[in-house]
Amino acid sequence: MRIAWTIGLGLCAALLLAFAQSGQASRGSAKEGSSKDDGRVPITQAAQELEKKFSVKVLVDPGLTARVRPSQADTLERALDELVGQVTGTVWRKVYTNKVLGEEPSPEKIISAVRALLNIELGGVLVVDPRANTLHSFVANYPLTPNFEQGLERMQPPFSAQPVYVILEPRPRVLADLKGTRLEQFAKMQQQLLELLARMSPEERAQALRAGFQMWLNADPELRYQMMFEGLRMSFEYWQSLTPDQQQQMMEMGRKWFEQYFGGGDGMP
Repeated sequence: MRIAWTIGLGLCAALLLAFAQSGQASRGSAKEGSSKDDGRVPITQAAQELEKKFSVKVLVDPGLTARVRPSQADTLERALDELVGQVTGTVWRKVYTNKVLGEEPSPEKIISAVRALLNIELGGVLVVDPRANTLHSFVANYPLTPNFEQGLERMQPPFSAQPVYVILEPRPRVLADLKGTRLEQFAKMQQQLLELLARMSPEERAQALRAGFQMWLNADPELRYQMMFEGLRMSFEYWQSLTPDQQQQMMEMGRKWFEQYFGGGDGMP
């Protein structure tokens, strides 16, 4: 029975997604009928446009696959605000790195370092290695002086006066703690998601599902199409495997669900 409920809800969700997608496509028919023509582009592409427009370097967290509407703002800061404002949980930061002749840190290292710093909860910490006579330091919310950027290259060690701009989701990457193949990691993530949803109140679940649906709409269209197709195909295959009595039972559950959320059922067979 629990499996039937789970599959039934999955089927309902898949059908709702299909209806939403078809409605979105019909609304976009004036733009050649494709969701790719709704004005949104991958956030990495929007960042590249800002690089060209403002002659700066903008790094985007590789884990961000959302689609956004490109900004037409006349300043870089406002443009970055507009991009991250379209993707829940993302921020942008202005980053200065050590000035090392003949070597530049990779974008992956910069993004990883920024995420690590943003997740340090202490306001300040000094880590000393007495054997090597070296020091690692961190200070949060340090007030900037008016001539801060002018003195970067005179610091010891010197920092580059040319900043890079980083767009990222500061929360730690859960996948880094998961072991196994990608399929095994996905299964663990799904289990964690279900456990988290079970601990939420109905109101929190509703908000989480709405946020998830918005992320779905922001995802790459090809990914959405494949997920919809696979979900509908698996639902159909499961439906075909049921006995007539089981099919009737699921239809009855679907009817009750529809009446609960949409009311009445008057005029329905």
